[in-house]
Amino acid sequence: MFVRVVMLTCLVAAVAGRPQTGRQLQQAAPQRPMNYDFKWNVDAQDYDNYYGQQEAAVDGRVEGSYYVWQPDGRLMVVTYYVDGESGFVPTIEYIDGYQPTWGTPYYQK
Repeated sequence: MFVRVVMLTCLVAAVAGRPQTGRQLQQAAPQRPMNYDFKWNVDAQDYDNYYGQQEAAVDGRVEGSYYVWQPDGRLMVVTYYVDGESGFVPTIEYIDGYQPTWGTPYYQK
């Protein structure tokens, strides 16, 4: 009995260790990045909250921006992109003395 178990184990190991051939070697086709586009914002005058984001991706390149109304009255706007191996590349701008137009997101002006 023990000999049969050892022989069966060796047979399974030999079959599992064989190189793959034919269809088994075919690799899945590389997938293209998904394109998308979105926007969102928070516009709550009662709480002095005014911020939002927009972003879009086309064929792997992502471009977007976000804005935040700061407690000191400045509006911070960060514009960014990511393309290939570039990583996150931001440009930061401050608009002094910004007064939100409540009810209208920054991107719709």
